[in-house]
Amino acid sequence: MPFVVIPDTPSVLITVTDDALREVAHGMGTIETTLPPGIYRIEQRFAGAVDSQFAEVGTEAFTERLPLPRVPAPAPVERTATTQPAHQEAALRWSRQSTHRRGEPTLMVLLRNLRRGWRLDPYALQISAESGEGVDGGADGWQVDPQQGWTAWSGRLAPGGYRLRLREPSGDGLPLAQALWVSEGWTTLVFVSNGPQGPMPQHASVEMVPAGTGWCPADEALSLAREAALSGLRQGIDLMSDKQLFPMLDSGRVDPFLGIVGAHAMLLDRSPDLKRLDDVVQRLTPHVPGHPDVAALRTLFDGPPAQVASPPMLAASCQLLIRADGIDPGVIKDGSVAENVAEHLVGRGVWTTWLEEDRRLAAGARGGLVLRGDDARARGPRPLAADAASRVEAYVQEIADLSGMFVGEVLRDMPRDELCRRTGLPHKPVDEAIQRLRGAPGEAPG
Repeated sequence: MPFVVIPDTPSVLITVTDDALREVAHGMGTIETTLPPGIYRIEQRFAGAVDSQFAEVGTEAFTERLPLPRVPAPAPVERTATTQPAHQEAALRWSRQSTHRRGEPTLMVLLRNLRRGWRLDPYALQISAESGEGVDGGADGWQVDPQQGWTAWSGRLAPGGYRLRLREPSGDGLPLAQALWVSEGWTTLVFVSNGPQGPMPQHASVEMVPAGTGWCPADEALSLAREAALSGLRQGIDLMSDKQLFPMLDSGRVDPFLGIVGAHAMLLDRSPDLKRLDDVVQRLTPHVPGHPDVAALRTLFDGPPAQVASPPMLAASCQLLIRADGIDPGVIKDGSVAENVAEHLVGRGVWTTWLEEDRRLAAGARGGLVLRGDDARARGPRPLAADAASRVEAYVQEIADLSGMFVGEVLRDMPRDELCRRTGLPHKPVDEAIQRLRGAPGEAPG
């Protein structure tokens, strides 16, 4: 019999199995097939949410419209499991009005409780400049509503790079930071979920709106597409249908960051349309000049851009810059914050996240960072991590030991750009490691 199921939004992955748990249909979006009468299980996957239902196919054609799975989302998007009118009102207000000083906000951070009863620390997050100095005014800069379960910061910041971090180290004792970027003429909106253990900035959702217009919850189709794309980037797999992807790619005038996310989602395809992607990047560039995520995408097409000094927001963008810097040294500016970040990256979701060594050293000197393990007696300052060049040296030495080769032979067989790619590090620490391994500090890397 004809069997048709139609999901509520295009980028839904559908799997149909029979009563023996054999897969009989699989695909993204609408499923149209024929099945013999029987009982079937229809499973939907979308943006990290999974939903299933049973269906009986009889002697007549079967057609079913599937409701959207209950997707949890950091932003209070309609038709998600975590939307709340009070949180929408907060986003609408503070994306147009500043909580810190005066002026039209260019950055808004909204931390929201996704479930009643979870403890919400209203001042858990901090916004700092690239130097590490706080720019959010401390507790006085944040607006809090404990009854409605949200805390917000918004204010006018100069264009450029910033950091989002926890005021106190996370549960694992590590002072981590995430990259933020503010563009001239735009307001960057950062939505952060608060979970049972506190804020989860690694699962944040980011939007951009023209300055003064504020957040707009009306276009839920694009908001759902954003969540699907971010879920795909977290898993490293293509979870986007063309029907949702193409509007994202054409969204530069409405939300350039949506176009950036869509571009990276497109790169997850096994055979991405590079010509279309090049057109997208060219359209994005004039809207957000200097944006490090756009600069990272440009490395795929028109050679090395101007030296990038600030880290991009997306980890995928950071990897593009590191790869380009290994081929053309200087894509990441030597001695810049971007270079320091690239040397201390931490794999934590889709956002560029790094270990702030200066904060760790300061806390370690005070005895503030301790090991947390099963043995409560194993306490004390965390040992210093090896510098980036030492990590490269150890990697090359390990290859030499495993292959029975001399270190010099490994270096001859592995060009610098390949070593950068394998270690995930920019050219500078790799060059330094190569010089050390060759035993000739003045010798140029091969």
